[in-house]
Amino acid sequence: MRTVVLVCVLAACGSGSPATHDAAPIDSAVDSTLDAIDGTPVRQPCTSQFGNALSNNVYGRLDGTLVAIVQPGGGPCNADSDHLHLQIKMNNAIYDVAVNVGSTGGVDDVHTTTREKELPVWSEGWHPGVLEDYVSLGLHSTDMTLETRNQLAAEVTAELASVNHISVFGTAYGPDGAHLIHRNGQGHDGLIVTNPLSTPAHVRMFSFTDQAF
Repeated sequence: MRTVVLVCVLAACGSGSPATHDAAPIDSAVDSTLDAIDGTPVRQPCTSQFGNALSNNVYGRLDGTLVAIVQPGGGPCNADSDHLHLQIKMNNAIYDVAVNVGSTGGVDDVHTTTREKELPVWSEGWHPGVLEDYVSLGLHSTDMTLETRNQLAAEVTAELASVNHISVFGTAYGPDGAHLIHRNGQGHDGLIVTNPLSTPAHVRMFSFTDQAF
C-alpha cells in the first residue's frame, strides 16, 4: 500500500511568500517517488558555435536544457556517421555531446538499455569530479540490447522528443563538448539522464559488443 506524502500549503502553514523553483514545480510526491514537471521543450536550429566552460579530458556531469538533436551523417553542426549529437544549452552557451550509435567503418556494435534510477539533483552547470558506474547501478553487459545505428538513432531521438532538462555524464573532449557516453569503467561511465528533476530519473546507458562487465 502506498503512503501519500502530504505537503502543507501556504494557507495552512502561516504567512509568507511561497517558495519557487525555476526548473520545475512538483507535480506529485508518493512514497520515494517525485514527479516533476519538466517544462515545455525549446528547440532551435543546430549550431557550430559552442561554449568553453568544460574541463578538457575530465569526466563530469553536464546539466542543461536540450535545444537540438543532430542526426548521424555528413553535414553541419559537427555531424558524423558514428554519433548522434545532442546540443545542450548551459548558462547561455551551447555544448556538443557526441553519443555513439556505431563505430568507425560502419560497424553497428552499440548496445543500450534504460533504467529508472535516483541520481544527483539537476543543477545547471558543468560538474567535474562525479563518478558513475553501470555495475554500481545494477547493470551488466548481458542486460543491454544490440541495435543498428539507424534503430538506435531513431529510438534515442524519439525518447528525447519531449525532453527539456537533461543531464549527461561523460568526458569532455575539449572546452566545448563531451563524448564517451558509454561504458568506460572506473566510475567514468557515460549516461544520458532525462526527467532529472524527478525521483527516480530516466537513465539510458550504452556499451560496445566487445565489452563485458
